[in-house]
Amino acid sequence: MEVGIRSEIAGEIAVGNRRKKRQKIGLRVVAPNRDHKIMDLTEGGFVIESEGRPPLPGYVEIFRGDDCIDRRLVICEWARDGLVGYRFKRASRNGRVAADYAPGGLAGLIAGPTD
Repeated sequence: MEVGIRSEIAGEIAVGNRRKKRQKIGLRVVAPNRDHKIMDLTEGGFVIESEGRPPLPGYVEIFRGDDCIDRRLVICEWARDGLVGYRFKRASRNGRVAADYAPGGLAGLIAGPTD
């Protein structure tokens, strides 16, 4: 068997496995004008297929069917083999301040929003 044929078969198997995994989870992430099925969801983030699309913006909503189950600020953490991993930056439901700044501008830290 030629090397090219082996890699083509391996690629087809990987695509099939991704499709099965997407269908099992049943979750999707929605950003302005875009909708991606979630391949894997953990407490710290999620994985989607890149499909040649631009990266997701900061805030996204996570849906199960038509129900929004969460809204999060995300950061792209890695991209490889047609997949992109995003890490949750801050959960909007508990109102915690993102770790990049501290309220009140404590010494040595960048001041947070003042509004």
